[in-house]
Amino acid sequence: MDLQLVEPRPLVAADFVAARAVAEAWFGHPVGLTLHRLFFDQLGPGGVWIARADGSPAGFLLGMVSLSEPDLAYVHLHAVDPTLRGQGVGATLYRWFGEQAMAKGCTRIRALAAPQREGSIAFHRALAFDGPLVADYLGAGEDRIVFERSLPIL
Repeated sequence: MDLQLVEPRPLVAADFVAARAVAEAWFGHPVGLTLHRLFFDQLGPGGVWIARADGSPAGFLLGMVSLSEPDLAYVHLHAVDPTLRGQGVGATLYRWFGEQAMAKGCTRIRALAAPQREGSIAFHRALAFDGPLVADYLGAGEDRIVFERSLPIL
């Protein structure tokens, strides 16, 4: 990656403030509790952070190894600065997360996408994710595509 970015690293609690400061602008809509501090304070080492050389955020991924399915790595969300999209930052987040999860025994990875999020769907399909559209997955009217694939992500 030749974008003047530092190497990916695990999330730490202190990343929460910087992530919160950019998330809504990057997503283009309110993120509410989807970007919960819990992921940084308690589950941080399971996530990934990438910064620019100047220290400003370039992208992050909130994820964890499933307790109910120990062979499953689950991505809660990932975010990439819109000015860096299409340059491999998102794929780097997923690959790094996948490598860390494989070291913990995971053989597969799952992520969700809302059916109206065409960019997210295209991104996941480009990384060879596949999965069904599940009606009401997150409650009434909250359909999601439940993407999954085997690890590693090459």
